[in-house]
Amino acid sequence: MKKIIAALLMMILCASSACAAGLSLEECLNTALANHPSLKKSKGATRAANSMIEQTKTTNRVKVNLTGRTSFAGDYQTWDSRSTSQTFGITASKTLYDTGVNKLNLEIQNENLAGVLESERQTQINVAAEAKKAYYDLVLKILNRDVEREKLANLEEHLETAKGIYEVGNSSFIDVTKAEADAATARTSVLKAENDILTSQEALKVAMGVSDYGDFDLALSTELLLPKPAGDIKEILDTAMTDRADYRKILHTIRQRELEIKAAARSNSPTITGSVGSEWGKYEGVSPVRDYTVAVNVNVPVDDGGLTAAKVESARAQLDQDMADEESLRQTIAHDLRSAALTLTNATQRAKSSQLSVQYAEENLTLARGRYEVGVGTALEVSDAVSTLASSRYTLYQALYDAQIARTNLDQAMGHLPVELEVRE
Repeated sequence: MKKIIAALLMMILCASSACAAGLSLEECLNTALANHPSLKKSKGATRAANSMIEQTKTTNRVKVNLTGRTSFAGDYQTWDSRSTSQTFGITASKTLYDTGVNKLNLEIQNENLAGVLESERQTQINVAAEAKKAYYDLVLKILNRDVEREKLANLEEHLETAKGIYEVGNSSFIDVTKAEADAATARTSVLKAENDILTSQEALKVAMGVSDYGDFDLALSTELLLPKPAGDIKEILDTAMTDRADYRKILHTIRQRELEIKAAARSNSPTITGSVGSEWGKYEGVSPVRDYTVAVNVNVPVDDGGLTAAKVESARAQLDQDMADEESLRQTIAHDLRSAALTLTNATQRAKSSQLSVQYAEENLTLARGRYEVGVGTALEVSDAVSTLASSRYTLYQALYDAQIARTNLDQAMGHLPVELEVRE
């Protein structure tokens, strides 16, 4: 019986450990890419673009029409029948020549599809980046809570020390009351930090595109570490102009506008269509009749009242706008890359400096405690040392967080998914 109970306890402990492992960054990113509504919308846009290609392909395909007619003629007052007839026909028609307009329209739709696919890719990058930022925001909130808990533990330890020294008569009661007030304030800060975690969890759920993921903690192995440095700005810019999905999309749009200008110029060109048909008819008092028709129709527009010229001008105006958008996007990409790279470098430097500050703050707290316990230091020195240590940890974690966000922004500006998804790529 004891062995069974021990085995059950072990299973419970293992299950608890599994739950504590929580959500890893990779799981968060994969969940976002599988569930986010904006990606579902992008896939719908891709389907619509594919459908437009199929619609364009049907323009010059053979089309078959069936027609039928029954007629009755007679005196409407007496309803006496004078004559009846029934006809049935089938006609097949096809565009034989359209000066290449349909081919141009098909190229236009292919460029449109290529642009839509790039938009879908850009949406993936944006969703993954926002999910990663929300994840690290939650990491920061958890680390800040841990700082507050550590601060509370240090202040409670100081409170017990102050009580002990007061009881033996080596300090005044004001040291005890000051320590009690500091500990009470720290408890409030812990509660606020825990609430901040809940808020960040909800924000992460939104970033992942899930409404009911349950409460979760992050994987125990998750840490705020310094990310990969930025690298050479010129190389990054060259890479971005090649890899950015939104930039590739606008290039496809420009090509689409150029094709639309050509298609608009040919919209009033001659067309040739052919048709083959057969009609069967039965008329009252007449033997059944079957007719066959073969026709070639030539349509040569003479004057469309300036419609073609207006279409061409409209397409050219759209091209000018897209060219301006391309130049604007180039400038935006360069700004985003430089800004993210500078922020990453600055945050990395701050993080390295803050690591030393934390080390010195820990040593200072140890010295302040020792001085107070032997009666050569003051309670204020201890409380200040506790606050300094907490502040140093805050500064370090914020710098590491800023570095991770800057790296995420840099990858996003380069047109890359987060490095955690490289294997998936």
